[in-house]
Amino acid sequence: MNRNELINLIITISKEPDAFEILEREYEDTSVDELRQVIIECGVMPEVFSHDSSEEKLWAKYSDIMLSICLGHLRINAEVLRTRGDSADVFGKTLGYSIVGDAKTFRLSRTAKNQKDFKIKALDDWRRSNNFALLAGPLNQYPSSRSQIYKQAIEKNVTLISYVHLNYMLKHYTGKEDLSPLWMTGKRLYRKLPKKNYKEASLYWKEIDRVVCKIFKTRDGELDSIKDMEIDVTKRLGLEGIEYWESKIKEYMSLSKEEAIRRLIKADKIEAKIEQIRKAISKGRVL
Repeated sequence: MNRNELINLIITISKEPDAFEILEREYEDTSVDELRQVIIECGVMPEVFSHDSSEEKLWAKYSDIMLSICLGHLRINAEVLRTRGDSADVFGKTLGYSIVGDAKTFRLSRTAKNQKDFKIKALDDWRRSNNFALLAGPLNQYPSSRSQIYKQAIEKNVTLISYVHLNYMLKHYTGKEDLSPLWMTGKRLYRKLPKKNYKEASLYWKEIDRVVCKIFKTRDGELDSIKDMEIDVTKRLGLEGIEYWESKIKEYMSLSKEEAIRRLIKADKIEAKIEQIRKAISKGRVL
């Protein structure tokens, strides 16, 4: 299933009570090769989905499904948890350890992200009695200079990983590699780095690159080629987003004045706000 087919499927099923189960069944037999083709794309939220819509939420679940399948191919028996609220989205277990995880996806049109978007402290809390915690996301959406999230990741030993690295790991995994050094990146950097350098993005990702290449006994040149592939994917999906918003501009420009005003009133939820105020002032004494 290509990206457009997936978007159409999500639009079709998003309001169904079993939408997640439908999506999970659709991808449960995804091969390594198929997964490598879509794992980077899953980190880019389609612009066609409205903010906070059922479609947007289902795409976020799709990224969790992809992370879970990815861990499964790395011999970490994983599942997407159905519980809501105070829990990680993905849980994995091997004979030697257990791990909780979360997959992040971002709109390319979003201008600002902050440390709360990455849930480092939450993942540490959700780890509970499990050994490790990881956060997967697009490499180019992580902060590129200094950020509190790297300090938190080091101090809490929550491993930040990108879809680029997961792609690379899937390509080279033979079933014999021990991935636990990757999940210990925070503890290693806690000992190696001066505290003043904990926030440095370049130092954090240099260590992630180093340990991934060491685990798989590979050179970082090939990893760089997958980073370049992510840039190409981002450009392609960026053009997809631009095309969508340009079509919306044309649509709006063709509206009559009355229809434009009606849509603006609806977008600002003005009538709903008026109704809520009416309900508030019509209440009698309740205490």
